Amino acid sequence: MDKIKNNLPALLLFAFQVVAHIGLIYGIFYFNLIEWLAVLAVYFTTGCLGVSITYHRLLSHKAFKPIKDWEKIGTLCATWGLVGSSIAWVNNHRSHHRWTDEKQDPHSPVILGFWNVQFLSMFYSEKNLGYVKDLLRKKFHLAVHKNYFWIHLGIITTLLLVFGFHITAIVYLAPAAILWNMGSLINNLGHIKTISYRNFDTPDVSQNNPYLGLLVWGEGWHNNHHNAPANANFGTCIQEFDLGYYMINKYLEVK
Repeated sequence: MDKIKNNLPALLLFAFQVVAHIGLIYGIFYFNLIEWLAVLAVYFTTGCLGVSITYHRLLSHKAFKPIKDWEKIGTLCATWGLVGSSIAWVNNHRSHHRWTDEKQDPHSPVILGFWNVQFLSMFYSEKNLGYVKDLLRKKFHLAVHKNYFWIHLGIITTLLLVFGFHITAIVYLAPAAILWNMGSLINNLGHIKTISYRNFDTPDVSQNNPYLGLLVWGEGWHNNHHNAPANANFGTCIQEFDLGYYMINKYLEVK
């Protein structure tokens, strides 16, 4: 029973993501251009503003000082994206930096292989949340974490009842599946020698991937990030454009 209890969040997240991927497959056949642009807009909100800027750069690495209330707003954006609560995601990511490409790394393709990382390794357990003691002391993040799946059950139920499956797939399911896969590709291709390069001789095998640098809001400059995790700017030159940092520098950072 304890094993099921510890892994219940992972099982629930897996179930929600199965539904999200069904929505994405549905969209491939039935969405028109305007609807795909709407999907992209939601993906930008959840992926760039939510996960990349807030979960990753702000909460995981405290890389910038945000404007008032952005921590909560950005966390809610990421929460909509169905990749886990702020506490769960940050715990996983800090663990990744602590044990990069070693046996304890929760999502290294060097250790786990490509397909495990792509579809399974971002699921988390309640067994050890020792990397997020700071977030566990914040009532907002703790409340979102404890009610995470009730929140999503409420979202999907409301959308289905009010708007039907088609709209639900556009504004919730398809963007969530895309975000999941793009995040997993960062974990994968950021640590595999493909169309990639390294600017820094870090002790891990982190790589910069130019395609993911553009598609995932600057997150593809992964070797740069592992060299300086507390730097909010993942790019090191004009060719390594980081949209996430542009948004931070332009709108979200206290000057």
